[in-house]
Amino acid sequence: DKGGSQSTMAYSATFGDGFWADHWDYYLDLIESYLAIYPEREEKIMFDEELVYYYAPASCQPRSKKYVATPTVDGEGTHVQQLGAMIWDADKTTHQNSFLSDKPWLDADANFQHTKKGEVFKSAPISKLLLLAAQKFAMRDPYGMGVEYEGGKPGWNDAMNGLVGMIGSGMPETYELQLLLRYVEQAVGKYERDVTVPAELAAMIATVGEALDTLEASGFSDVELDAVPTEVPTELFEYWDTVATARETYREDIRFTFSGETFTYKSSDLSEILKRFILHTEIGMDRAMKVGSAGQGDDGTSGVAPSYFSYDVTSYTETGENDPSGHPYVTALGFTVGVFPLFLEGPVRMMKTISPDAFSSQMDVYSNVKSSGLYDSEQNAYTVSASLVGQSIDMGRMMAFSPGWLENQSIWTHMSYKFYLQLLRGKLYEVFFGELTGGGMLPFQDPMVYGRSLMECSSFVASSAFPDSDQHGRGFLARLSGSTAEFLSMWTLMFIGPHPFRVDPTSHELKMSLTPALPSWVFDEEGEAKFKLFGEIEVTYHNEEGKDLMGVQPKRYEVNYKWHDGADVVESGHLPEYIAEQVRRLDVESIDAWF
Repeated sequence: DKGGSQSTMAYSATFGDGFWADHWDYYLDLIESYLAIYPEREEKIMFDEELVYYYAPASCQPRSKKYVATPTVDGEGTHVQQLGAMIWDADKTTHQNSFLSDKPWLDADANFQHTKKGEVFKSAPISKLLLLAAQKFAMRDPYGMGVEYEGGKPGWNDAMNGLVGMIGSGMPETYELQLLLRYVEQAVGKYERDVTVPAELAAMIATVGEALDTLEASGFSDVELDAVPTEVPTELFEYWDTVATARETYREDIRFTFSGETFTYKSSDLSEILKRFILHTEIGMDRAMKVGSAGQGDDGTSGVAPSYFSYDVTSYTETGENDPSGHPYVTALGFTVGVFPLFLEGPVRMMKTISPDAFSSQMDVYSNVKSSGLYDSEQNAYTVSASLVGQSIDMGRMMAFSPGWLENQSIWTHMSYKFYLQLLRGKLYEVFFGELTGGGMLPFQDPMVYGRSLMECSSFVASSAFPDSDQHGRGFLARLSGSTAEFLSMWTLMFIGPHPFRVDPTSHELKMSLTPALPSWVFDEEGEAKFKLFGEIEVTYHNEEGKDLMGVQPKRYEVNYKWHDGADVVESGHLPEYIAEQVRRLDVESIDAWF
């Protein structure tokens, strides 16, 4: 204890092998999980704490150093690809080495971005979230739909690794961007606090705003159109070119250090900026539904959200420089958009943007997915992609696999569990439990078909698209990461509910309520179901009438404590602050709740 009291925490990180396009979108999940337990701390952790900025010894190249004219596969022509998007930056490494101590290792501060004066630059978490949201908004593709995969790596579906070279973009990241923009705008409006950011970011946001002014003044709109042209309209291309240049300028400006200068937004001004970003992101989301998807058995009318797009450069000029292989770098002057078959990730992420109370909208997404090529009726499960027959090998390594195997139209457990989680989040209770008990999840599958213990998740299950029917439904490659995390999230919603702790908007007092979503068959003969809250507090639900309890609160609680005799009986659907705080401190032995 004495040693710990005299110690300071030193953060450290090591750069891997690229800028994965999806890793940022888990921040909001972490924030929401924390606020579900400590909602009253939101203002403090968002506005009153300070965070450093990681210094990566790699750089994302500008378009002038990654748009390359290369021969097509058949050798008959030339096309433009995005190659060498990320580089190990020798000059940045030299700068980082200036922090070498008298020992043969870097001081901890070498991991962080500094100012020109040599001070570690810090910002409030809300400022860093604004920076993240603004950067991703500025990374939307030429049609304003998906977020570009311009950092050398794709998103969650890493088997789409060829999409980077196809100047690709992803709608999953756009849906996550919309959620992030909404959260930052909500927090800024709720607490009416000013937000201070690096001056370089403020300059980029100003340029984006001016580009939006020009786009809006042009009168361009395709909102009323039932379909949009394949060729990117001039107005959208010019907006994209201006904003892409602004983000590249920002990166170059902070390549080694921040200037140390800052800019402070008034909450009201920042709220208006964010609302504008939200509006244009929504326009892009709607446009993506019109552009749609295409593949075997998919005529683009499924109503399912697309996941990916690519962009073909229709005209360009050479910059006069060549890449290391001798191919010329080019400046793009126009694009056409390319479409892909359906992937499950698109609708899964889209559902997160729909209010849990919008039952019909949530149900529409589910129904459309089940009616599409993503549904494997033989297995009563959902595949990671629809048929990829006829697609280009340029997409990535998934095209090397047989249909139904690995990332090519298999039942990828992690993503299918993400889909089931969204059904539960969207309050489609009957649908969720029908899918669960119908064999979509391990506890209700046949172990003889699955081929391993039902306590062990697999990376994927061979779907009915796989040529060898003897392997259909069999799990391959044991894995306990993503699917396990999604299952724990489902378990939490089933037994505890989405927001066990909240701050009463009128009294401003902390309150706790359990809001399970449990069918009657979960309860035993005595009408009871038990679980451990926070791994220590035994909770017993009493369902004497044997009803389905779908998103309802108890009528009465009885709370017993660890450190003193006696119990509190609360005739209400929620527990008051003095009990809620003891629950969080784990001073409670047990909770009984009657419905």
